[in-house]
Formats: sequence, structure tokens, C-alpha cells
Amino acid sequence: MRLQLIRLISLASVLLITGCAQFNSGFGGGFSNNYSDPYARSDYEELLTFGDNMAHMSASSRADVCRSLVRRQKTSRDPGVQLHLMVGRLLSDSCGSIPKVLRGVETVPLTDSRLQRFVSINTEALKRMGSGSRRSSVSVDSRPKKAQTVYEPSDSKGSRKDENRLLREKLEAIRSMEKQMDESESLDEN
Repeated sequence: MRLQLIRLISLASVLLITGCAQFNSGFGGGFSNNYSDPYARSDYEELLTFGDNMAHMSASSRADVCRSLVRRQKTSRDPGVQLHLMVGRLLSDSCGSIPKVLRGVETVPLTDSRLQRFVSINTEALKRMGSGSRRSSVSVDSRPKKAQTVYEPSDSKGSRKDENRLLREKLEAIRSMEKQMDESESLDEN
């Protein structure tokens, strides 16, 4: 009986909240009136809150959110989803490729000046991330090759000399041991 009452109160609360959201849908300032989709809202405050929430998530939780956004994007070109993907991509590679995210954001009509500035900053950050990853991979790949070609000859000459010296010392030690063994054998024979 008590459990049924709790379920009934929970259901009533959800319906009340959903009803209030539908009633206030004209005042949200976003692009979509569909409040059943958590990513439909695309106003400045929502995107800041979303980014802050993602920043405090674990990497696996971020990836889950991004996969959900990417699935949502495939079925609809909702501006809210596009903008949420933009913010999410700054924090997780799972939100899709940077060029695709940028193409999606280009299609979003921006009327709010704060949202325009926010999108402008994030777009530029994504562009730099995209070009920076290409540059860093090229420079990282080329560094070891340069290091090998520059340092190998001088290091190998020095290490070869050291190696030769050590081998000579070992050879001399072996020869002296052989000599001592030969001497001890000759003493034993006498």
C-alpha cells in the first residue's frame, strides 16, 4: 500500500513537472519546444550548464553522453543537438569529428548575441584543436627520426669506443685467468 502511494506521488510529480515545462515552452528562448529531449534547448545558459556538467564527469560518462548526442544527431538536425555536440566535442573525442561538428554548427541560426559569441569562441577552439592535432602528430613523428640521425652517429662512435675498451678489458681479464690457470696446472703437474 505504502509503495503504491510513493509510486503515485512520483508519477504525479513527473507529470506536474512535464506539464509546467510544456506550459513555459514559449518563454525558453531556445530553438525547439520539444522538452522531452534534454538537448533540445540551445540557449546560452543551457550550453554553459551542459559544458560545466560535462567537465565534472568521468571520461567514460562523457563518452556516453557524446554517443547519445551523435545518435540523436543522426535522426534530427535540431540546432540544440548541434550546439551541444560542439560543447561536448571540446571535452570528448566521442562527440564526433571536428569538421563534422563545425559543419553542423554552421547551419544553426544564431539570434542571441551572447550565444553568437559563445559559438564563435568554441568554434575557434575546435578549429585550433583540429589543426593542432595534425601539427603535433607530424612534429612528434619527425622528432625521433631527427634525433636518431643527429645523435646516433656521435653517440655510436662514443659508445663503440667504450664498448671496444670494455671488450679489451674483458679479454685481458680472461687471458690473465687463463694464464693463472695454466700456471696452476703446471705447478700441480710438477
